[in-house]
Amino acid sequence: MTGLICIYLSGILTPPAVSVHITLYVEPAGVPLDFTSPDPIAGNAMTKVGIKLFPGDRITQNGIDIDPNQRLSSKSPLILQFNQAQAVTLDEDGKTRTLYSSAATLGKALWESGILLDAADSLIPGPETRLDRPLQAKLVRAVTLQVTSGGQTVTIRAAGTTIGQVLANAGMPLEGLDYSSPAEDQPIPADRQVRVVHVREEVNLVQTAIPYTTKYVADPNTELDHSSVVTAGQYGIQVSRVRTRYEDGQQVSQKTDSSWVAKEPVDEELGYGTKVVVRSLSTPNGTIQYWRAITVYATSYSPCRSAASRCYYGTSSGMKVQQGVIGVTRVWYNLMEGQQLYVPGYGVGTIADTGGGISGEYWIDLAYSDDDYVEWGQNVTVYFLTPVPSNITYILP
Repeated sequence: MTGLICIYLSGILTPPAVSVHITLYVEPAGVPLDFTSPDPIAGNAMTKVGIKLFPGDRITQNGIDIDPNQRLSSKSPLILQFNQAQAVTLDEDGKTRTLYSSAATLGKALWESGILLDAADSLIPGPETRLDRPLQAKLVRAVTLQVTSGGQTVTIRAAGTTIGQVLANAGMPLEGLDYSSPAEDQPIPADRQVRVVHVREEVNLVQTAIPYTTKYVADPNTELDHSSVVTAGQYGIQVSRVRTRYEDGQQVSQKTDSSWVAKEPVDEELGYGTKVVVRSLSTPNGTIQYWRAITVYATSYSPCRSAASRCYYGTSSGMKVQQGVIGVTRVWYNLMEGQQLYVPGYGVGTIADTGGGISGEYWIDLAYSDDDYVEWGQNVTVYFLTPVPSNITYILP
């Protein structure tokens, strides 16, 4: 503590000295000192017991402050209390000054120095702190902010030098991913307007099926034009970690953080039949022997009914267009030229011509002459007659 030692003299006109008996309690210890002072001036009496007065020191009698220059009553005994001033180094909004006070608490010391506190101000340590030692204190004044969040505006008042501090001291701290505009580490804006955005994120695991592929393998135990399941296909599972962000309750983004294959797909293996079975069938033309029967869409044509601009009497094989000639697609023709079919309602025919076909359909075109033409346009089961060819197309294109 610094200060000027004050010596109080009665002066030339002071009345004759009268001894005064004093019981002095020195705070904060409260230790009593009993002594007799020949000088009745309060300040001078203190010097008799080695107490030097400094600015802010306090002498009280019966709880009432007395002036160090006051003449003490000669009535004995006198009970006095001495409170030594303590230094308070105060940082107020970044500006530092030192106060000396013998008040009981920090808050009262500030009040006595003309520093008034608002209920929302932040004082560290608190105003109730006992002033029984030198203190360093920090005072941050409260400010008023207009805070808009989720379409609503509220007025808050709290201490702080940054937006984040004011919000926290007002009981509205930014939590988790919440953010403010201006940002929480920024100083208080001049217009006192702040926007707070409450952010929430959801993380979900999303499963997606991974398709399997199908492979065909020859199965000698399954009849021609039939299939068997050699290995059942199984879908795989892909798991994605999807993060969805909400701001003030509204979804603003969604992204996939990571993904992994939780289960690999199992490819399906279908067996195509390679077993040829010869069967018999009774027809109006007699009993036939066949080794394959399939359903096709049958149309018909004749030399002048082939959807061409002129009449065509020849075929791809050189045969004449007439009943008994069957046209197929170019692919079938290359695989089956010369094979004989039995077509119910038409009879026996030979694959000997080509045509455009119908997309997505097994198709044949039944030839007639112009004189005996019969129109076809229907599905029909056709039978491939024996003998069985040496080169069999097991999977029909």
